[in-house]
Amino acid sequence: MPKVGIYCRLSIEDKDKADSNDSRSIQNQREMLCDYCMERGWEIFDIYVDDGYSGIDRSRPDFNRLLSDCENGDIDIVLCKDQSRFSRDTIIIEQYINDKFLEWGVRFIGVADNSDTESESYSTMRLFASAYNEMYVKDISAKIRRTLEFKRQQGQFVGSFAPYGYSISPEDKHRLVIDEKTAPVVRRIFDMYVSGEGYRRIVQYLNSEGIVSPTEYKRRNGSKYVNCNADSRGLWTQSTVSRILANEVYTGTLVQGKSHHISYKNKKRRKVDKKDWVRIPDAHEAIIDAEIWAKTQERISSRTRVGNCSYELSPLAGKVRCAVCGRPMKRNVYYNKARTIRYYGLQCASYKSGAMDCPNTRSISGVQLEQKILDELNRIIDEYCQVEDVHIDDIRSDQIVRLEKKQSALSESITSVKEHIMKMYMDKLDGVISSEDYFIFRQQLGKEEASISAQLSDIENRLDKLLDQRSEEPDINDFLHFDKLDRITADEFIDFIEIGMTDDYFRREVYIHWAL
Repeated sequence: MPKVGIYCRLSIEDKDKADSNDSRSIQNQREMLCDYCMERGWEIFDIYVDDGYSGIDRSRPDFNRLLSDCENGDIDIVLCKDQSRFSRDTIIIEQYINDKFLEWGVRFIGVADNSDTESESYSTMRLFASAYNEMYVKDISAKIRRTLEFKRQQGQFVGSFAPYGYSISPEDKHRLVIDEKTAPVVRRIFDMYVSGEGYRRIVQYLNSEGIVSPTEYKRRNGSKYVNCNADSRGLWTQSTVSRILANEVYTGTLVQGKSHHISYKNKKRRKVDKKDWVRIPDAHEAIIDAEIWAKTQERISSRTRVGNCSYELSPLAGKVRCAVCGRPMKRNVYYNKARTIRYYGLQCASYKSGAMDCPNTRSISGVQLEQKILDELNRIIDEYCQVEDVHIDDIRSDQIVRLEKKQSALSESITSVKEHIMKMYMDKLDGVISSEDYFIFRQQLGKEEASISAQLSDIENRLDKLLDQRSEEPDINDFLHFDKLDRITADEFIDFIEIGMTDDYFRREVYIHWAL
């Protein structure tokens, strides 16, 4: 008796259609397919349902669960109402129904359109069906885009979720109305900023007052909104405050069309140049007045600058954590007035973000931390390495092999960065990103390339030295003592580091977890 996986799908477009044909509903699909199995005495392994998903969406949860069960050999037959319920994407049809299913020994049947991979006529029929289904999706997508563009031009809100401070009108889902619970918070944020307070002080105030973040507020009110970058504890962050202060929606101006999907098949979004945004003034009631907005943007502009200081990647980057809360320790770089002397310290990300829920707020000197780790590493080597048992040639050979591997990896990284720069440039030419964004990305990637090049140069110098020493009498201290902590040594010997609290005598614990 074959085991059957029943798959049902209903897209949002199907739901919105005026035609109330019951065969389109999930329930009727399920009943029809179950009856089909019972008439033939087939065993139903499971029923898979994706409600509200497009036929070209590859991230459908039950669709992917179905494919996994097919690959595991749990299913002999995949049964759908028709082929379009399975997918409207010709690539997916070819990839699975006409390739993987044959490999896995799975038969596909579409009841309404007589699709059956065991039928001799199926191979001809599927080409026309797939082409029609894809044309249907492309046509629907174009119509939706035109409809949304028309609504934007009419000053209608077309987003799924209202900006913090607003809610969607229950009488008109395309109009924003003020949310009396959160609008005062927005006004308070703007007032504090105009009065001279910084992002961190604003965040501290909001969190100390117990005001939940926008994402957490949406969640508590039953919204399905998901922000992967949001603080998991519902706290405010500086980036959240920054976005609110830069959002023109609070002046009553509706700004939409900032990005669009690359194509009807691809969910990735492409940025639209600012001059092409759809900006409709007085589309809804303002939360702040024009004067407050102007002062806010003036202060933001005076504070914003593109950094012209380049410094290489710290050897401890990504390895230092707070021993109290477990968050990473973030780097602060400071210069004197002449910008000739640099100091860098590490501080718990809780303080850096403005969350302030971790008591471990003091910074630790990066230079002193590096020296402490270097001293401890040399101490361990001195204590555990017996000089008379060490074969210098073996050590030298091991070091050469390790350095050559690092050299190869860094060379690949530089190539990757250069390719990324070229891709960003082509994206700028194609209008995917703005010239401003390209300039920022180019600077960041340039710094990354310079840092990698410096590491590569250091490795090449060390390799040359080791290769030259092959004909010389070796000195054991060259191999069993480190004078400087670099990225290569840190990666080789250190797993991660935890920084504890500072005591009353300004001492603090440093826990080094060695990768030995």
